[in-house]
Amino acid sequence: MSARGIGPGRAAAVVALPVFVLIAVVGVLPFATAARDSFFHDVWGARSFAGLENYRDLVEDRAFFLSFAISALWAVLSALFSTTLGCILGIALYESKRTRKVLFLALLVPWGIPAFISVPIWRMLIHGSGGRSFLSALLGFEINLLTDPVAGFAAALAVGVWLGAPLAAFAVYAALSRLPRGVAETAAMDGAGPWTMARWIYFPQIRSSILIMGTLELVKSFKEFTVPFLMTAGGPPFRAGITERHIVGATTTLEIFLYDAFRDLDDYGIPAAYATAVACIVVIATACWLRLRRRADDGRASIGGKAPGAGADIAWRVTKLGASALAVLSAALVLYATAWLSLSDLSAVYIDGFLPRFLSFRPFIAVVRDEGIFRYFLNTLLVAGATALLVPLIVFPAAWLLARSGKDRKAGIFASIEALGMTGGIHSLIPLYAAFRALGLLGGYLPIVVVYLFHALPFALFTIAAHIERLPRSLEEAAALEGMAWPSYMARVLAPLAAPALTAATMTAFISAWNGFLVPLVFLSDDDLYPIGVKLHALVGSVASGNPKWNLFAAASVLNMAFVAMLLHRFKDPLGSRHSGEAEE
Repeated sequence: MSARGIGPGRAAAVVALPVFVLIAVVGVLPFATAARDSFFHDVWGARSFAGLENYRDLVEDRAFFLSFAISALWAVLSALFSTTLGCILGIALYESKRTRKVLFLALLVPWGIPAFISVPIWRMLIHGSGGRSFLSALLGFEINLLTDPVAGFAAALAVGVWLGAPLAAFAVYAALSRLPRGVAETAAMDGAGPWTMARWIYFPQIRSSILIMGTLELVKSFKEFTVPFLMTAGGPPFRAGITERHIVGATTTLEIFLYDAFRDLDDYGIPAAYATAVACIVVIATACWLRLRRRADDGRASIGGKAPGAGADIAWRVTKLGASALAVLSAALVLYATAWLSLSDLSAVYIDGFLPRFLSFRPFIAVVRDEGIFRYFLNTLLVAGATALLVPLIVFPAAWLLARSGKDRKAGIFASIEALGMTGGIHSLIPLYAAFRALGLLGGYLPIVVVYLFHALPFALFTIAAHIERLPRSLEEAAALEGMAWPSYMARVLAPLAAPALTAATMTAFISAWNGFLVPLVFLSDDDLYPIGVKLHALVGSVASGNPKWNLFAAASVLNMAFVAMLLHRFKDPLGSRHSGEAEE
C-alpha cells in the first residue's frame, strides 16, 4: 500500500477544524464586527441605525488625524532607528569574538524582559519625580514627561527603539551566519577594511533581511500601544492637540486614541468606526509588506566601487563600538535599576546612591504578604498553561495536513495567517471584546486564551510542519502497510518524533502568554483575575500616578524574571542536538 493509504481524508480535516475556527474568530470576525457596528449607534446595548454618521464624526474629528500623524511619525522613525541600530549591532555581533557573548546577553535583556517591566523602569530612570531622576543627575538637565511634549515623544521613541533593535540585530546576525566564511576572508586578504567589508560584502548579502525587518517594524510600530501607554500614557498634551472632543498628547498614537475612545465614549458605534478605519490602514500596510517580502531577494557579494579612506574605517569602528557599548550599558542599567529598587525599603522614585539607603529584603516579603503576588502568578500560570496545553492539541493535526500540502499552497497559507496576525491590535481587540460581550463570554480567561492561541498559531503551525516534513516518508508507508489508521499513526509515530517541535511550540506559546499585557488589559476589569503584567502596571500606574510602589513593583519583577529565566534554562534547547538523531533513528 502506498503512503497515500494512510491519508488524512475528511476525518483528519475535521480534526484540523479548530485551527480554521480560531482563524475565523480572532483573525476575521473582529474586522467584520467592527465594520457592521460602525453603521449603528450602540449606547449600553441600545442599538439604532446610524448610517454614515459615525464615519462623518470620524472625518470631522481633528484629533483622529493628529493621532494618525503621530502614529505615522512614530512608525517611520522607529523603523528607521531600530533597523539601523539593529543592523550595526548584528554586524558587530557577527564580527566579534571575545565580546560576542556579552553583546548577545545585552541584546537578550530588551528582547526577553517583558515591556510591562522594562518600560516602567525606563520611565523611572528618565522621569523620576517631575524630571528629577537618575539620568537628569548624569546629564545635568531634567526630562519631564508630564509637561514637555518633545521630550515625552523622544523618550518613548528611544525606549521603543531599544526594544525593537535586538530583533533586527538577531535577523542580521542569522543572515550573515549563512555567508561562506571564505568570501570575507578573501576580501580581508585583499586589504579590505572594516567599512569596505560592510559596504560591499555584508550589506548586499543582507539587504533583503534589512528591508523586510524595516518594513515589518514599520507596520508593527504603526500599531504601537504598549510603549507610549506605559511610558507616558499618551504623552503631555500640546496646544494643537486640544480639540473640541479629545485631548491628544505627544504620544497619543492611533491605538491609544482608539483605546481612550473605547473606554470613555458611551456610544460604541463611534470607536467601531475608528477601529474600521485603523484596520483598513493596517491591512494596506501589511499588504505592502507581504508584496515587498515576496519580491525581496538577497544580493550577491561583490567588491567594487571606490575604496573608502582610513577615515571611513575609523568612523565605522567607532560606530560599532558605540552601539555595542550603548547596548551593554543600557541593559546593565535596566537590570541594576530593577535590583536596586527591589532592595529599597522605601519606594524611591530615583536612584541616588550605589546601594539603597535603606537596604532591605522587605519589599519581597511585602509583595508576597500584602499584595498577594503569588495569586497573580497563579492567574498567569492558568492563562499561559491553558494556552500552552492547547497549542499542540489544536495545531498538530493541521501541521500534518500542511506538511503534506504543495509548496505553493503552503506559502499561501503561511502568508495569509501571517498577514492576519500582523493586522491585529487594539483596533481588532475592541470589536472582539464586543463580540464576546454579545455572547456573554466576558468575565473570565476564555477570550484571552483564544487570542493567545491565535498569536501562537503561525510559529507553532510552521515549526511543527517543517519538522514533520523532514521525517522520512517511509515511516508513513510502513504504517500504511501495517494497516495503521491515521489517528494511531499520529499519536504513536508522529507525535514522539515531532516532540522537539511540539516542545518548542508549547514553550514559545507559554512564554508569549506569560508576557502578555495588552489582551488582559482590554478584556479584564476584575483585579482578582489580573495576570502578573496588569498587576505590575497597577503597582506603578501611569506617569501621572501619585503613589507608585516602585520597590514592590521591582520585587515582583525580579520574581517574575527569575521564574521565566529558570523556565527558559530548563527548556533552552528543544530543537537542539540532543534531539537531532531521533528522526534518523
